[in-house]
Amino acid sequence: MILISKIKIKHIFIFYILSTLSLILFTTVTNFNLTGYSYQYHENGDLTIEKGYIIKDQVINTPTNEAIQAIELISKANAYWNVTYVFCLVFFLLLFKNAYKPFRPEKNWKRYVTFYSIVLIAFLVWIISSQVTLTEQIATIINDLKGGE
Repeated sequence: MILISKIKIKHIFIFYILSTLSLILFTTVTNFNLTGYSYQYHENGDLTIEKGYIIKDQVINTPTNEAIQAIELISKANAYWNVTYVFCLVFFLLLFKNAYKPFRPEKNWKRYVTFYSIVLIAFLVWIISSQVTLTEQIATIINDLKGGE
C-alpha cells in the first residue's frame, strides 16, 4: 500500500503531466466531444457525420453545403470540450497546489475549498446544460437532413 505522505510532489506532477498528455492525445485521436457527434470532410465535397464517443457510427453522408448548421454546432461542441478539459486541468492543478501542505494557504483553507467547489459545480452545470442543448440541436438537424425520419 502506498502512503500518501511518501508520495513526492514530483510524482504527482509527473502523473498530472502524463494524464494531461493522455487526455489531449485521446481527444485528438478519437475526435472526442461531449455530444458524441463528429464530422469528416471528403475530397469529393461530401461530409460524413458520425456519432459515438470512441467507436464512431456513420449517421449521414451528405454534400457539405447542406450540413453547414451541423458543422457549426459540432465545431461549437468541440470548442466547449476544449474549454472543459482546459478548465478541469487548471482546476485540478490549483487543487493539488493548495492541497500540498507547503503550498497550502494557512488562513481561510475552508474558504478556498468552498470557493473551488462552488466554481466547479457552477461550471459543470453550465457545460452539461450547454452540451445537452447542443446534442438536441444536432440531432434535430441530422433528422432534417435525413428527411425527417
